[in-house]
Amino acid sequence: MKGLYNSSSGSGWRNVAVSAALLLVGHLAQAQEGSQGNTTIFGGAQMTFFSNHNFVTGGGGAQPGVILTERAAGNFGVLNFSGDNLTSTGASDAGYVDGYVRKYGAGAFIFPVGDNGALGQFGASADGVMGAYFHADANTAVTSNLFTGSNYAPLPNGGPFPTSSMGTNVEVVSTVEYWDIDGANATPLTLTWDAGSAIGTLTSSQLNKLSIVGWDGTQWVAIPSKVDVTSILGGTSDLAAGSITTISPLAPDTYTAYTFASLTLPLPVTLTRFAAVAEGKTALLSWATTEETNSDRFEVERSADGKKWAMIGSVASTGESKVLVNYTYTDNAPLSGENLYRLKMVDKDDTYAYSAIRNVQIKGETVRPYPNPVSDKLRIDSYANVKEVSVKNISGQNLMRVQKVSNEGIDVSKLTPGIYIVSLTLFDGTISTHKVAVTR
Repeated sequence: MKGLYNSSSGSGWRNVAVSAALLLVGHLAQAQEGSQGNTTIFGGAQMTFFSNHNFVTGGGGAQPGVILTERAAGNFGVLNFSGDNLTSTGASDAGYVDGYVRKYGAGAFIFPVGDNGALGQFGASADGVMGAYFHADANTAVTSNLFTGSNYAPLPNGGPFPTSSMGTNVEVVSTVEYWDIDGANATPLTLTWDAGSAIGTLTSSQLNKLSIVGWDGTQWVAIPSKVDVTSILGGTSDLAAGSITTISPLAPDTYTAYTFASLTLPLPVTLTRFAAVAEGKTALLSWATTEETNSDRFEVERSADGKKWAMIGSVASTGESKVLVNYTYTDNAPLSGENLYRLKMVDKDDTYAYSAIRNVQIKGETVRPYPNPVSDKLRIDSYANVKEVSVKNISGQNLMRVQKVSNEGIDVSKLTPGIYIVSLTLFDGTISTHKVAVTR
């Protein structure tokens, strides 16, 4: 809605606003929206609060609950808050301004805007800032028109705003909500979220990837911003609820619309080499970097199947470097057989990325039960490597479990002749199963 309203703070607008407010109060009986139970500000009209407002108790000529304003481009209604350091309290999914709010005066202000039963507040401090919340997909930019029971055309002017059109480092743009925020005076901008914003899904549960983005007319552009440790709505910002603020002030008119996005984070290191080789009964890992920025450590992870990974060691990184740096790590107790290795490269703010996977084969001693068939004593090759032996029948019933295996073997003379499943659990976690026939 850029440029449709004059945000001058002179006395002229105040007289108009006061007159409009008085007219509206006189027609509140005709201004209700059925089940909404609201105060309504029709197209082209304005209503002004000159003091704080509470959406639970109402006051100032407005009833508790939702205040509905017309959103149609060129003919929308506005609720003004006029005065320094005013507050709007009690906003919720059941009490907010469904439409445009403007502030006049000094001091930070939380705009109590919402849409279709969803609160979507934002914050700004400059005089004359105005905005509305759209609980709608920016790809269509269509929301409900509660005056007609149908939908508005795409709003604001310039919509819709395709989320597939993204600027540098923008990875995913929210399709849940967006804001139209207007004003010529530079100000920090703050957007808030709750569980319905699905920030965890947007960022793959990495809150440090969250950013404010603005629609510049052709694409969504990342605006340098930082998650507030303490949300402007209170409480600690996390994936479920919180707020994020632009790092530098900007004129809201700079962008047509604003929303959340997940950014592609730069890797903490430039990894140029990663190798893993067997050296006898150990595995030697080596890697090199040519650039490190804010890097903290390398976590070495190992897996036997590529599905379950465990950290087996950590190597501190240089942290800041633009020269070649070499690293090594020795796995002194690799698994018998195949070992898969990868590096988790961790930044100081716990941002991380994974390296490619490397494979190392370690030739171990043969561990198997013998003889087979067996009549009395079942012995185990390389028994010193065995932590536990279990014997089950073919129905899966546990018949025997031995945790101290010796060269004397295991007495199976009391088992009924037949086929049994013998499982060997090694100290390195490897498990092997064998079919063994018991005879007499």
